[in-house]
Amino acid sequence: MKKSTFVVVLAVFFSFASLDSLRAQEKKEEKKKAEKVTGDVGLLDLEKSYMILVTKEGKLTTLDFDKKTTKVTVLKSESAKMADIGLGSSVALEYTEKDGKKLLSKIEFKAAKGGD
Repeated sequence: MKKSTFVVVLAVFFSFASLDSLRAQEKKEEKKKAEKVTGDVGLLDLEKSYMILVTKEGKLTTLDFDKKTTKVTVLKSESAKMADIGLGSSVALEYTEKDGKKLLSKIEFKAAKGGD
């Protein structure tokens, strides 16, 4: 085998090896474990599909959601919708980070006292 052909074969091999490594890393990033957070709903924007959570420590966290895929459950163990969540509701939620955003995957809530 000529030296130039050998170099080309090696280059192709390493290109595929690099692609496999990148794909493996992408899959690993896709399957990140969901984070769990609890707190009260400070803002819920149904049109822009995001909410702001206020933790017990007073930390504000902005989270995006998909109305079709985010699972919403009332703590009475019945299904609910994002629109059912009122300001001041206590929530426990799970989210993953993707493209610099925190995307909600699951949320359970208890309605605010005397509210909604």
